[in-house]
Amino acid sequence: MITSKRARLVGLFIASDIFAIILTYVWAYFLRFNTIIYLFPVDPAKGVPVFGSYLIVLPLFIAAHMVIFYFQGFYKSRLRRTKLDDFFFVSLNAVLTILADMAILNMIIGYSRGHRPAAFGFMIERPSLFFLIIYFFGVILAISIFRHQIYFVMKRRFARGLNLQNVLVVGAGEMGVAVAQKLYQYKDLGFVVKGFLDNERKSGEEIWIDGATLPVLGRIEDLARVIEDHNLNEIYVALDLNNYSKILETIQIVNKYPVKVRLIPDLFQLLTLKANIQDLDGFPVISIDEVPLRGARRVIKRMADIVFSGLGIVIFFPFFLIFTALIKLTSKGPVFYYQERVGMDGARFIIHKLRTMVCDAEQDTGPVMSAPCDPRITWIGRFLRKYSIDEMPQLVNVFKGEMSLVGPRPERPEFVKEFTEKIPKYMLRHKIKSGITGWAQVHGLRQSTSIEKRLEHDFYYIQNWTFALDLKILWMTFRKGFIDKSIE
Repeated sequence: MITSKRARLVGLFIASDIFAIILTYVWAYFLRFNTIIYLFPVDPAKGVPVFGSYLIVLPLFIAAHMVIFYFQGFYKSRLRRTKLDDFFFVSLNAVLTILADMAILNMIIGYSRGHRPAAFGFMIERPSLFFLIIYFFGVILAISIFRHQIYFVMKRRFARGLNLQNVLVVGAGEMGVAVAQKLYQYKDLGFVVKGFLDNERKSGEEIWIDGATLPVLGRIEDLARVIEDHNLNEIYVALDLNNYSKILETIQIVNKYPVKVRLIPDLFQLLTLKANIQDLDGFPVISIDEVPLRGARRVIKRMADIVFSGLGIVIFFPFFLIFTALIKLTSKGPVFYYQERVGMDGARFIIHKLRTMVCDAEQDTGPVMSAPCDPRITWIGRFLRKYSIDEMPQLVNVFKGEMSLVGPRPERPEFVKEFTEKIPKYMLRHKIKSGITGWAQVHGLRQSTSIEKRLEHDFYYIQNWTFALDLKILWMTFRKGFIDKSIE
């Protein structure tokens, strides 16, 4: 049911975005060439272009917007973002669309030896600069407004009780609570979680989930009564395998009512990454450690790493010279610090950093985690660490392919061994490349914080990777993630 509703909602967003693009494109043409023609004069040699010559380019704009939205994860990941994130990604989409369309049109006209080729009886027109400026701001505004209106209508329908789906979760254990939390996230789609049935909890007990409390409506034996009292549409069975007889009893009761039943397999303790059901000649096989970052997606991420790390090396090179001089002048020893780290699939590599500690800092102690007030940190090193400047040489690691711009932070082999013994699932974070910044870092979780909390954020990133999520993390890093507030 969630899948079908999400599919309908995605279709609504696609239709809304296409309508916004068409409306803005036509509006930008008439605004440019009819309303403000005297403010931005038209080249007398060219005159006012025929509307048809602009119209035949419109499909190119629509296609570019849609393809870029797809790779941004607009129609695959969570449909609801913050307004700031939505504005950022729509703006980025508009920039990339205009650049891509201009490149394609220039290529087409170039292959035509400089002459504008014809299509459908009109000459293909390269949009003017002022048209593109109007279109850029207009399309961001239109897409954002239409999306906001969709959310507004969804909320109104939800508030008025239209097309609601009443849901019950059988089992209030760890898996049942997790299922209820997921369902609660989709309340805008009309899902209303009425509560739980559980034999281990008292009737009337309130269970806290993200943003609300849900009651325990009774024992599993009360299922028939609860179905009738609460007009249920769907039931999610989230019992452990020790309650096999209760699972069968629940299904038998539900089969007497026009209610849909969903069975959640008790693999909660095993599943850390996303599960994937595959077919082995008719036998269902569940892969419990699948990651979305593979195939073409991995290629896209690698291409972005090469481009952005290359630009970063060029841009930050003058600053490297300044800080290397300061390090050399204020303390004895080399400017750069090289250390072995563990990356993707457990492979080891040498990470590059600007030296922030005195030389031979671990000569007496051996490998130890540094603290914010570590006396071994030099005064210039404290500044470099506070603003994460010491991490900038890792752009070389990214360019070489040993790391990525975004991913879990790489740890030293000694600490990886220690963490793996304490946390058996720890090595799952090495399913993808390590990163300079990550989901944990932009949420303020650095080396001095709980490893379990950082691991939770790393798993979220691995499970929910999209190119848009990478862009969001980079955006959050530039916005607030560079500064380590634990360092004074």
